[in-house]
Amino acid sequence: MKIAVITDIHGNAPALKAVLTELDNRQNIEQIYCLGDMIGIGPDTNEVLSTLFARQDISMVTGNHDEAVLALLTGEVYPQSHSHAKEHHQWIEERMD
Repeated sequence: MKIAVITDIHGNAPALKAVLTELDNRQNIEQIYCLGDMIGIGPDTNEVLSTLFARQDISMVTGNHDEAVLALLTGEVYPQSHSHAKEHHQWIEERMD
């Protein structure tokens, strides 16, 4: 079984689509593992999440930026280690579908 590992997409939908196209063109990748930081930094949060969740061959774990935005969404304690990025994470949270 051949697998692929992707990580640190950080809200960059064009890059994600390019990588997925390359993996699909190989026609021998059975499973893709996404190791977190799907969102944060880039502006394409909704498109990235939609693309990832639409596929049946991708398993995901959350990364530190994903966890920080989730904390804002759920009212949990925001991680102090990301206090420098809180304003940006709030911007992402406000625009999430």
